[in-house]
Amino acid sequence: QIVNTVIEVNQHAKQQIALESQRTQEDIKVAVADDDCASRPVPAAAADRLRKYADSLRASSGGTTTGEPNR
Repeated sequence: QIVNTVIEVNQHAKQQIALESQRTQEDIKVAVADDDCASRPVPAAAADRLRKYADSLRASSGGTTTGEPNR
């Protein structure tokens, strides 16, 4: 019983994190939609740093997906 409760709470937390991530992505897209930076490539160093950060989040949450980034 306790294990099932912990699993459910953990799954709910992961769902909330995913929803917040989606909201953040949408907010950023809206914020830069009319900015000329939106059409320029992201500098390689910045992209690498963000990728490492995303990988660390997946690793700490127990996620196993390391595929291509969402585009």
